[in-house]
Amino acid sequence: MSASDPHLANALAAQFVRIGYVAANVRDLERSRAFYEAVTPLRARTRTRAPLQPFTLLGEAQGRFDGWLMDDGSGGDPTCLHLIQWQEPAPRGQANPTFFHAGWGKMAISHRGAQEVLDRLAAHGVRPSNPTIHRDYVSITDPDGIVISFLPNPQRPPSLFHCVSGPSDPARTVRFYQALFGLEYWMKSQPPAPLPTSQGPGAEIVQWDSHILRAWGDHRFNIDVSKILFPAQTGTPNPDPLAIGIARIGMEVRDIEPAFDLIGRALATGEHGAARLAGPIEDWDYGPDAPRRRAFALKDPDGMHIDIYQPERHFVASAPTAA
Repeated sequence: MSASDPHLANALAAQFVRIGYVAANVRDLERSRAFYEAVTPLRARTRTRAPLQPFTLLGEAQGRFDGWLMDDGSGGDPTCLHLIQWQEPAPRGQANPTFFHAGWGKMAISHRGAQEVLDRLAAHGVRPSNPTIHRDYVSITDPDGIVISFLPNPQRPPSLFHCVSGPSDPARTVRFYQALFGLEYWMKSQPPAPLPTSQGPGAEIVQWDSHILRAWGDHRFNIDVSKILFPAQTGTPNPDPLAIGIARIGMEVRDIEPAFDLIGRALATGEHGAARLAGPIEDWDYGPDAPRRRAFALKDPDGMHIDIYQPERHFVASAPTAA
């Protein structure tokens, strides 16, 4: 059976629920929480205190961390930024140095006016990474060097908008996400020549090849499969899911065991290059304030890490009473 078989593709898509989080490893959790609450719409919603336990899917026989799930205010079950400070092992590595480095790159937050963003940044002593602002696109780096861009979108409240996947072959990565998760191909963006931009540190003149994917029905958050053409994209994705910076994203599924089987069958066809599945399924304890989850790991064709997870959900029964 091929991953292009519509029966397998439909079964995979039926398991996908949403893009649930972007995980960013930081060196000082409270410093990062305060920074994001000061200059972005993100607000700390749930504390995660993972006790010492196996994180073999992340390459650690034992590990523990403190974290915050940062809600972007988009309502419902939003895609959260999960800030994580590892306690065991200690934080290591560094964030991608520029926005055109391959791998999980910058995150983007929508805004309704660049001047409002610039005023808020100035009030907190944060300088844009680019000296000139083009197309109302404002970029900064957080305390750990993670690139954040504020992009104009007056049709929606300020909220998380996308995370950049910097692949070696955008078309292959698009096929991977569509085949395994049934994501909607929403938009292509490629200027005909390099142009002035303010997308982040490292360049003022840029040309890109971008493909925006989103979940059917939930259009709040996107994956931007984007290869920088000028200046030439550099580096390779960091294989360490505990490295400082944006290390992984989380894809929620309805039922973890069928999802594990279906994704394994899709990858066994060999249609997705070096993409691979890591298991077996693990149970992750995120502490008393956050739902536990069952998870396995997936590496995309370039080795970028994806958590596939099913959260523990609690339902409360209630009966109406007479006034």
